Amino acid sequence: MKILVIGRFFEEGIALFVAEELAHMGHAVLRYDPGPIVKPYGNRPTFYWGRLRREALQIMQQVRTAAGREVHGPGLRKALGEAGGVDLVFSTHDYLSPADAEAIKVQTRAPLILWYPDPVWSFRRHMFLNAAYDMVFFKDPYLVHVIRSKLGKRVFYMPECYSPHSVDPSMAEDPADPVWQTDICIAGNLYAYRVALFGQLAETYDMKIWGLPAPRWMRTGALEPKLQNRFVAHADKVRAFRGAKIVLNTLNPSEIWGTNVRTFEACGAGAFQIVDWRPGLGQLFEIGTEVEVFTDFDDLRRKVDRYLAAPEKRAAIAAAGHARAQRDHTYAIRLQQILDTVSGGRTGYPEPAPAWSPPRD
Repeated sequence: MKILVIGRFFEEGIALFVAEELAHMGHAVLRYDPGPIVKPYGNRPTFYWGRLRREALQIMQQVRTAAGREVHGPGLRKALGEAGGVDLVFSTHDYLSPADAEAIKVQTRAPLILWYPDPVWSFRRHMFLNAAYDMVFFKDPYLVHVIRSKLGKRVFYMPECYSPHSVDPSMAEDPADPVWQTDICIAGNLYAYRVALFGQLAETYDMKIWGLPAPRWMRTGALEPKLQNRFVAHADKVRAFRGAKIVLNTLNPSEIWGTNVRTFEACGAGAFQIVDWRPGLGQLFEIGTEVEVFTDFDDLRRKVDRYLAAPEKRAAIAAAGHARAQRDHTYAIRLQQILDTVSGGRTGYPEPAPAWSPPRD
C-alpha cells in the first residue's frame, strides 16, 4: 500500500514510529508534517524557544480554523499530488480541520483515519468529531464507549504499544553502570500530579527522574536532587529502565480506563514496573505476573518495599512482561490490526469489559 502519514516526526513520537514501522512492513510511506517540530531533547532555552514557535503557529492555525478554512490545504494537496495517489491517509493527532479533511476526500478516494495517541485532557477543539474521518482509533476504551454510544461514530479501541527497534533489552550493555542504578526510576514529562506523588517518596527512596527540566513555574522541592534533567531515548531509556530496581509508571488522571505508552516500553525493555492501576489494564497484561500495579499511595509504598526486597520476583515479572509485550504489543502488531480494520477484516482491538474492582493484594 501507499500510505500518507500525517504527524510531527520528532524522536520517539508516534508519527515517526508509525511511518518507520509501516515501511518495515513493506508499505510505501509518504510523510506530511503539519508544523514545526519541538524536539524533546536539548537544553532548556532551545526547547522553550521551539515551544514558542509551535504555539505561534497554532494560533495562526486556530484563526484559519475559526474561519472555516483549510489549515494545511496547500501543503497537503502538494503532498498528495506528488504521491500520484495514495491508498490510505493516516493522521496521528487532531491536525486536520474539517475543511482539510474535506479537501483530502475530494482529492483522493483513500480512507482517512486517525489514531489518537493522547487521553481526554488534550481534546481541546476535538475537530476530529466534525471532520470526515472514515475511522477513528482511541487508546482509551472509555472514549470509544462514550463516543460510539452517544454519537454512533465509527470509532475503535486501539491501545498504545512499543517499538522493538527503539527499545529492546539487548541495548543495555551495562545497566549496572552507576549512572543508571537506582531503586526507583521514572522517565517522562513532569507535571503537577507526578511531582505531588513523587514528592511523597523522595525522602525515603533512592530515585532518578529522567526527562526534560521541570517548567520554570513548578516547585519541585525535595525532588530537585532526583531530577536528572536529561531526556532518555532508545538505548539510554533501556539503560535507565533496567538500571532501576523498579520503574514507577504513574498515569495522568485523565487516563480513565486505559494506560500509557510507558507501560509497553518498560515491558519491552525487560524492566520490572509498578503501574497506576486502570480498569482496562488487566486485558493487556496479567497483573502480578507480567506487571505489578498500585491503587493508592499506601498500596504503592507497601509494594515498593516488598519488591525492593525480592529481586528474583522482580526478575520473573520483568521477563514475563517482556515476553507478553513482544508477543502482543508492538507497532507491527498494532498497525496490522488497524489495517485489518480498515479493510473490514476486524473491528479494532477487542474492547475490555472493565474490571471496576482493583485487584486484591
